[in-house]
Amino acid sequence: MTAPQRNTALASAAVWMAFVVFAFALTAGVLQVSRADLDPVAMPLSAYLRGAGGAWLRGAYYLMASALACLAWSSFRATRAPLRSALASALFLIAALALPVVAWTVLYEHTPSEDFARLVHGEAAQATFLCLVVAMLVLSTHWLRDPRMQSGRHLGVALAWLAFVQMWVLALWKGLPPGLTQKALIVLILLWLAWVARQLWRASLSQD
Repeated sequence: MTAPQRNTALASAAVWMAFVVFAFALTAGVLQVSRADLDPVAMPLSAYLRGAGGAWLRGAYYLMASALACLAWSSFRATRAPLRSALASALFLIAALALPVVAWTVLYEHTPSEDFARLVHGEAAQATFLCLVVAMLVLSTHWLRDPRMQSGRHLGVALAWLAFVQMWVLALWKGLPPGLTQKALIVLILLWLAWVARQLWRASLSQD
């Protein structure tokens, strides 16, 4: 009996996702410790996009955008045809397009375009979170019924729902420290993306 052949494209997508999640988490985590001028509880992650280490974090944002674009394709390809969701892929792609805008717009601080850039920054950040979290829910729900994704399938749904709730906590509960609530959401998203990388790796061995 021959061993199953690994789907190289899906395996590569899984490795890239895992690498980007690690790089993003490491970069953001180091900046939380090294930037003594910023309160990590009060300041959202976007505050770290400028100043010392800001270029590294902007680079991590661009890497994450590429990973989300990769996910738009790889998640569609990894899912059995009857369960594929064009909506989830489209939402991942929109998030991938919006995330670099979040990083770019901070560069316009102290310029004549600062007010407009701040507006665009806020809208792009909200679009990224909304599209990404809804796509997480849609994809996780579809994968519940996919025999390729049975291992750990409930973990993905649980993380997606927790991220959905946390997103609305961030949006509506203004009394909480914005840095804390935003970073809690980002941690949930990173955990979900790490779970996706694992699912894609497993799916790369079970393609028809």
